[in-house]
Amino acid sequence: MITVSKSTSEEIKEFNDREWIAADLKYYGKTSAWIKEKYFFKATENGEIVGAIIGKYEAGVLYIDDLIVAKEKRNLGIGKALVKKAEVYGKEMGGHKVYLITGKTWEVRKFYDSLGFIKTGELLNHYRHVDFVIYEKLI
Repeated sequence: MITVSKSTSEEIKEFNDREWIAADLKYYGKTSAWIKEKYFFKATENGEIVGAIIGKYEAGVLYIDDLIVAKEKRNLGIGKALVKKAEVYGKEMGGHKVYLITGKTWEVRKFYDSLGFIKTGELLNHYRHVDFVIYEKLI
């Protein structure tokens, strides 16, 4: 009888390592290290944090999870500088693409459009029942 129960990453590590080698061969035609790292960058002014970007790099793709700039410091280029810093990090890691999700009706979409991001999909009824869009950009 098969049972499904809660586990930890440590407990299933050996199984995952073994099984993903075969899956990588099947779907990618090769095996290689699946590099996964989180990143955190901040923008400061006079020692005070005025913006931050957080995300992860995984297997050639950079994800922007959070980008926030202090309300009184917006439209000064801080967000753009943070995204550019993340893109440079992604390139240094060997990345080829960056992506993010944001609210479908949020005005911040104009910001991402101005940076060359392209809408590639939608996530309807997503976080807190709000529609989101997926943005991507080759780097």
